[in-house]
Amino acid sequence: MTSLSLQKFKFAGKTLQIFQAVSGIEAREILAAEPNMAVALIDVVMETDDAGLRLVDFIRNELKYSLIRLIIRTGQPGMAPEKEVIERYDIDDYKDKTELTAQKLYTSMRAALKSYRDLSILDANRKGLRKILDAAPELYHPQSINQFFNGVLTQIIGLCNLGENSLISTVNNGLVITANNNKIAVQSGTGRFAKVDENPEVEAITKTCLDNILGKQSNEQLPPGALMIPLEVHKNPVGFVYLESAQHLSKADQDIIHIMANQCATALENLQLYLELKEANRQTSYMLSIAEHARKMAEAANRAKATFLAKMSHELRTPLNAILGYSDMIQEEALDSGCEELIPDLDKVQMAGRQLLDIISNILDISKIEADKLELNLTEFAVTDLIKEVVTTIQPIVKIKGNRLKVESGNQLGTLYADYHKVRQVLFNILNNAVKFTNQGTITFTITRRRQKIPPTELSPVDGGEGKTEQQPLPKGETEHTHLEKHEMELPRLKTSETQSPPLEKEGKEELSDWLFFKIADTGMGIPLEKLNMVFEAFTQADNSSTREFGGTGLGLAISEHFCKAMGGKISVCSTQGEGTTFTVQLPAQVSVK
Repeated sequence: MTSLSLQKFKFAGKTLQIFQAVSGIEAREILAAEPNMAVALIDVVMETDDAGLRLVDFIRNELKYSLIRLIIRTGQPGMAPEKEVIERYDIDDYKDKTELTAQKLYTSMRAALKSYRDLSILDANRKGLRKILDAAPELYHPQSINQFFNGVLTQIIGLCNLGENSLISTVNNGLVITANNNKIAVQSGTGRFAKVDENPEVEAITKTCLDNILGKQSNEQLPPGALMIPLEVHKNPVGFVYLESAQHLSKADQDIIHIMANQCATALENLQLYLELKEANRQTSYMLSIAEHARKMAEAANRAKATFLAKMSHELRTPLNAILGYSDMIQEEALDSGCEELIPDLDKVQMAGRQLLDIISNILDISKIEADKLELNLTEFAVTDLIKEVVTTIQPIVKIKGNRLKVESGNQLGTLYADYHKVRQVLFNILNNAVKFTNQGTITFTITRRRQKIPPTELSPVDGGEGKTEQQPLPKGETEHTHLEKHEMELPRLKTSETQSPPLEKEGKEELSDWLFFKIADTGMGIPLEKLNMVFEAFTQADNSSTREFGGTGLGLAISEHFCKAMGGKISVCSTQGEGTTFTVQLPAQVSVK
């Protein structure tokens, strides 16, 4: 009945070949003679009550057939309970004969054959890859080009003769042909092609290869049984391997040869790179001496540049201050004389002059930094006074672009012992940067003071970073939110806090110390992730095309970073393109000069 139901069954366009056995012993003989059996439908009860289960054990453990799909079927489920059979024996399906209708049989057989086909493909690929892994390593050893191509031909011909249908070596004649800029060259030959010079057959084969590379229709036909395998690098043909008498190779064998050819092409690319690096390495010693000489000259030029910038910056400030002073006087006289139409032009002169003065100051600062002549003027000052001055200075610039400045602060900011003007410049630079790249948005300026454990050589993480920090306790009855909102409203009238930093307390190798955190977050255009590492480089903006639109020399953040490092702090940045950027300045409450 099984044979009758399956006599018209087809899978992948092929009919089934069915073998029948009425006992486990007869089945063993058939299976031993037919190693490529795809599916076995096995009754549990045959000559004995467990003959079918013993047959399963024979197939899997003695014959070592792992691909054949095994379907147990029984009319006496009590003799072989399904759960016990499935757990103990390596079977693929269990069917009760009472439910195994013709349609169910069709479905089960189709699923089993599909599983067998897929597993067979995986197994063939595994065997092919094993052959490639065994054959390919020799190709990757450093060698000459001539040795390499001889090795390619030897390995591929050896792989051809390892095929299931090639117990006797039959592929002996072959060529390796490469192409570069549409020029063909015969690199290696074997068998009757061992001597390739002035061989008409070789010329005809190379012409056919060239036509293939150029995509032309070739008039020359390859001999029967010949095989031409492309060598491709990044899907571009760089040559061919030509083999004769390869008609015995199966499709699976040809697939393996193509994989091997791809390995050869990759090895060729690596070899060419190796030879190029070897040549470059040969010239390295000479280039290093030139580079060392150039480095010394560059250092001398850099010192001269720093000296020139420092002197010129001082010289430029004097006439510029005069221009700003006289324009201010003219502006006052224009107002007194009723010549208000001159005021806009005089405002532009004042603005341009101040911008130029800022640029000169930045250049002077960067030249001092590069010359390692940066000096700190440390004083103690109230943090609230500093914030009030910075906010007052930046507020007019914020309004020009329709932005809103939101200031949030903790309750006990206390004092900061640092260089007042440099801290002010750092905060102003970052705020000005936020304003520059934000339009009709919000800039949030948050100031907190924290007392926390910090190793002497490492700074604490910033808000949102890794680890935890210890903040000052909030006033009784206030949440963090209401506390910040309250001081946002009070900030323009902040008074100097007399709170002093408590003395340092030691705990093991760590110390408790006070730190000031200034976080400036905007809702502007943001910085691409790949550009974040550039924002602190001198004369650089994350997108240099924005320089024309937004202006600036690209010195502000670079100077700010150097100032923070000089005072024992640091600046960190995080950004999401299209959503905004956050800069966080960390400074110790007590800056010390090293």
